[in-house]
Amino acid sequence: MNKFLLEDFAGGAVAERIRCAIQEVYENIANPNMEAEKARKLTIELTFKPDKNDRTDVDVTAIVKTNLQPQKAIMSRMIVESDGRGNVLGAEWNRETMKGQMEIDREEAETQETSGGVIDLQAQKRKVE
Repeated sequence: MNKFLLEDFAGGAVAERIRCAIQEVYENIANPNMEAEKARKLTIELTFKPDKNDRTDVDVTAIVKTNLQPQKAIMSRMIVESDGRGNVLGAEWNRETMKGQMEIDREEAETQETSGGVIDLQAQKRKVE
C-alpha cells in the first residue's frame, strides 16, 4: 500500500479546495472592511466510514471549511418621531443637513398658515436668541 498523500487524494480535489479556502482567508485578512486582528480558521475534516461487511472498503468524506471574519458593522443614527397627525416617521440623522436648523413654534406657525400670513423665520430665530 502507498502512503496517504493529501495532494493526490480524490484526484487532487481536496487539495484544490484547501488552496481555494486559503485564498479566501488571505482575501478576508486583506479586506479593510473586516476586523484586522481577529483570527481566521481553516478546518479540514476527513471522515472514514468502513463498510459493515467488508472493513477493507472505506468511504472517505472530505470537508474543507473556513471560519472568516464578518464585515465590520456600519453605524448610523436615525430620528424617529410623530408628525403630530398619528404617523410615526423616521429619517437618517445627518449632521450636515441639520446645521442651522431651528424649532418653529407649531401653534404660531399654524395660526399664520390659517390666516394666510407668511412665516417670518428670521423673526423666529431672533426670538430664540
